[in-house]
Amino acid sequence: MKIIHEQRIEELRSEFDERGIDALFVTHVPHVAYLTGFSGSSAMLVLTRTAAHFITDGRYAEQARQEITASGMTIHIEREWWAYIQEKQLPEGATTIGFEASHISVAGAETMQRTVEGRSWKAITGMVEAVVMVKTREEVDCIKSAAAIATKVYDHVLRVAKVGMTENDIAAEVAYVAKKLGSEGEGFETIVASGVRGALPHGRASNKAIRQGELVTLDFGCRVGGFYSDVTRTFALGEPAMFDRAIFALVLLANETGIAAAQGGINVATLDAAAREIIKDAGYGDDFAHGLGHGLGREVHEKPSVSYRFPDDIAPVGAVITIEPGIYLAERCGVRIEDDVWLTETGCEVLTGAIPKHLIVVE
Repeated sequence: MKIIHEQRIEELRSEFDERGIDALFVTHVPHVAYLTGFSGSSAMLVLTRTAAHFITDGRYAEQARQEITASGMTIHIEREWWAYIQEKQLPEGATTIGFEASHISVAGAETMQRTVEGRSWKAITGMVEAVVMVKTREEVDCIKSAAAIATKVYDHVLRVAKVGMTENDIAAEVAYVAKKLGSEGEGFETIVASGVRGALPHGRASNKAIRQGELVTLDFGCRVGGFYSDVTRTFALGEPAMFDRAIFALVLLANETGIAAAQGGINVATLDAAAREIIKDAGYGDDFAHGLGHGLGREVHEKPSVSYRFPDDIAPVGAVITIEPGIYLAERCGVRIEDDVWLTETGCEVLTGAIPKHLIVVE
């Protein structure tokens, strides 16, 4: 990964002139990880045209020395970062400094500008995101490994789920088994939404008991090597109503249509429309209220956002995105089916393809 980190840093430097900066403060920790390989929770990176300064505190001293292998990277172990930056007059030789505007608080920006005096500041958006959207084979393999764990977790859930269990019971099984199988942690609070609660797209698990014939939407993530999988499957406990089966079939068709249309270089609104039209033409357009998907990697939600709301955005070759159409009917049911795909020049590789997504009825 050393070469990849160096390449990404050079890509950023190549943008300095166009962006009108001669240094960049990278303060979003997942972005720091993409550029250095550091897996800790507290760090920043100061890039100039010729130097790279990695700053963290004493808790991560040995970890940083082990994980950061990019040549030309200077590691600084300091407790008071801004005082140290001021003392050393970092970044050296820079007159205009860019900072990640989408990933810093107002208070943080004020501290930064107060500490580094005599420089011009420029708010930068999308610069690092454009570089890290493109995933390497090694990074994708981490996501595939996380998806492989998710496959086994889902199989376990289908074997233990029964009428009368609560949504929290299911969520607990997911967390426990995922850890036992090697997941480094959950990407988000597991969503388990059954019956009428399925109409909640982000219906976190509750103490509701699952009843006979209800659909159950399960959305969870696993992590391997710092990278997440993100999968949603909908199954039934007992034979569901024919109406619920019809809704499921519609969402499955939209999911498969979206995957068939996905490829690197596609406009995200165009990809969103490919799946959305299936649901809209069936009369449920208003019941699919979120975008088709999102980028995936060291964060569960990254760029690009795959949505009609971003008509000018492109999903590049090498991006990993989710395809997750859904229909949510208040007081009735909900269905979502989500897969993770790696975009290629001619299509996509489905990373979650081993996880069954046909309607499984648990008796």
